[in-house]
Amino acid sequence: YGYPSVSATQYHAQDELGQASFGYAHPGQAASNLRDGFGNQIGSYAYFNPEGKEVRVSYTADSRGFRVQSNNLPVAPAQISLPSAVVVAPPQPVQDTPEVHAAKMAFFRTFHEAAVRSG
Repeated sequence: YGYPSVSATQYHAQDELGQASFGYAHPGQAASNLRDGFGNQIGSYAYFNPEGKEVRVSYTADSRGFRVQSNNLPVAPAQISLPSAVVVAPPQPVQDTPEVHAAKMAFFRTFHEAAVRSG
């Protein structure tokens, strides 16, 4: 009846040692992941972003942390070099508002009076 033919697949396998593999494939996107018995994982996925660019990502997660490689990672801005004569003042402590200062003084006065009464 003119419906487009779509082929999609998915899989999952696991054993009693905790090892597993799973993934899927669908038009425009796919993913796969392998996990060993110690919880280490490696995997990848790919998709087309709204601009039509294919994005590919590969990752490893193990005792050394999570590491990723991709053709779509953000790039840090270029470093700006300041002249050596620029001196930045250290941050100043936050000043209490008059209301906070009055509340602190009332607390210390009450605390001191209680301490004197208790001997």
